[in-house]
Amino acid sequence: VNPSNLPEWTVIVYSAADDEVLEENMWFDVNEMELIGSSSQMNIVVQIDRYAKGFTGDGDWSDTRRYLVTQDSDLEHIASPVVESVGEVDTGNPQTLIDFVTWAIQHYPAKKYALVMSDHGGGWTGGFSDMSAASYSDLSIPEIVSSIEQIRQNTGLDKFELITFDACLMGQIEVFGSLYPYSNYMVASEEVIPGYGLSYAAWLGQLAQNPALDGNGLSNSIVSTYVINDTLLT
Repeated sequence: VNPSNLPEWTVIVYSAADDEVLEENMWFDVNEMELIGSSSQMNIVVQIDRYAKGFTGDGDWSDTRRYLVTQDSDLEHIASPVVESVGEVDTGNPQTLIDFVTWAIQHYPAKKYALVMSDHGGGWTGGFSDMSAASYSDLSIPEIVSSIEQIRQNTGLDKFELITFDACLMGQIEVFGSLYPYSNYMVASEEVIPGYGLSYAAWLGQLAQNPALDGNGLSNSIVSTYVINDTLLT
């Protein structure tokens, strides 16, 4: 592949929405991404695992689906094509993270990659649990680190341009120190965050308008647009 012909960015979103509390919010986040959608210079690739007994909207499916997010203004339905349905997976199993991110990089190569991990977070204790798993499971920071190391081996990727946690409490020195070798920039909150999390339409919209942004510029965009969903969508 000629690197000069690649899109500037692939944004990879690991959405561990198999959760009674956050399922609807995280499903809505995908709808918010659709307000912008992928372009010739920006792939938005999502894997979302829904919860069987929570939010019943949009067909009430509960399996795990991978989307290439396309532009659509209907906030009641994910209209993007399901590129792959992988059945019911355990988002708290490191292999699930490895498989998806490896797949995303191999299928949607770009000059720069952003990894977004979305769910409950607990700082140095980890997060990204799966309430449907036979035994409660989540990803520890060592498991996330070893997963990213394996992803690098699978794909030849040196570093992510950006890793961001759309999850509470992940802005801790233990987290940043552990992932420092694997990413040029990181964004996370040291506090709890709203259920709807990052303002996806806002920062993805800025990236769509200026895909030449580097990780520093995109990090600033994520931070500066934080918690403006309501003004954007009303």
